[in-house]
Amino acid sequence: MNLRSTLCVAMAVAAGGLLGCGEQPKYYRVAIDRSPLDEVSGACYSSGEGPSDRTTNVVDVGQWIIWDGVDDRKYLQVGNINYQLGSSQVLIQGDALVSTGDAKKPTFTAERTQANPSRTSRATYTFDKLGETVEGTLALSFSCTGPGCTPGCDATLRFEGRRLDVDPTLQVSNTANN
Repeated sequence: MNLRSTLCVAMAVAAGGLLGCGEQPKYYRVAIDRSPLDEVSGACYSSGEGPSDRTTNVVDVGQWIIWDGVDDRKYLQVGNINYQLGSSQVLIQGDALVSTGDAKKPTFTAERTQANPSRTSRATYTFDKLGETVEGTLALSFSCTGPGCTPGCDATLRFEGRRLDVDPTLQVSNTANN
């Protein structure tokens, strides 16, 4: 193969990369500060007061994946959402959330509604920064109306993380043992 052929092949590969499938999914290792969950009002508990035991200086660690979709949407994969919010629980099972709002400050909201009694759990991820690092908030809320309800409550958790330099064919799990 001569130099001219090599240059043509290299240019074709580069053009294919620019015009092809777009940017690969981005993997992030994220720390979520759950301390606001220990500080929710006593009104969030059926007994009227929260537990006296607290844990400090510990964060939840997650691995999130973000990728671009069509029509300026993004997808955020966090796995199941499961947080104790006073006497209630925000539990939303699923895999990926679809963005809403500004592409520069994407927001991802998941909501689960149940009947008898009427309950709503919501988790909203808002990214203030999304690039090589991520920063933002996770707003959690629970409301219930009707007999047998646990108190409604809300809390906002901060998160921050760093993009992982991973090979897209590498399977990465969401455990602290990796």
